[in-house]
Formats: sequence, structure tokens, C-alpha cells
Amino acid sequence: MNPLVLRSELPPDDTVVVVRGGEMNSAHVRASAQDSFDDFGVFTISVSLAPDLTVGELCMSDRRISRDGKVRLSTVGRLRSEGFALLPTLARPHYDVVLADLSDNTLDRLESVFDAPILRPHGAGGA
Repeated sequence: MNPLVLRSELPPDDTVVVVRGGEMNSAHVRASAQDSFDDFGVFTISVSLAPDLTVGELCMSDRRISRDGKVRLSTVGRLRSEGFALLPTLARPHYDVVLADLSDNTLDRLESVFDAPILRPHGAGGA
């Protein structure tokens, strides 16, 4: 098992937009979180935050998102309101959302705090 390395930075404001690439189907989320658990001992999924960029700019500059045709949007506050913690991992703007477990209830709660999938914004505009 590898240690989960965190960046040293202040927690993001509740209004910061959270972007998850893809459509977030439960099977994919469950597999990603299980991979994280196998590697680090904690269930997480990757997201990117846009504190200093528009969603369009983030989608163009973040290679993890730029390969997806669709994205799902939320905010830090919406995730926190459902009890999901965010950890600053890898290079900024990457974060991991911590899941307590992989139960259907947890995955349903996670999905409920994200908007429906939209086409990935391009360029400086976007949500």
C-alpha cells in the first residue's frame, strides 16, 4: 500500500466548482474507488476544482478532463453537505473525493450532488 500524499493548502471555499470527467456511472465510480482503496487504503474518486479558472478553461487545460466528451459539475459546498471530504492530491487542480464505502447508498448520494452530464465546455467560456 502506498501513502496518499497531500498538498499543503487551505481548504477550498464552498462556492468552488468541482468537475468530474465522464458521466459517472456507478460501475465506473465503484471500480475507480476500489482501485484507490487497493493503492492507498481509502476509497476516493478523482475530481478537479476550478478556483481560478472558468469551467471551460479547466476542461481545456486539465488532461484528465480534456479527453472526456462529457463532464459532471458540483460545488465544494454540495459535496460537503452530503458528508464527502475533499483531499488535495497530485498536482493542482486535482482533488480526491473521499467515500466512506462503496454501498449503493453512498454512490447514490455522490451522484445526487452532481448535476446531470453535460458536453464538456471548450475554451474560456463555459459554466
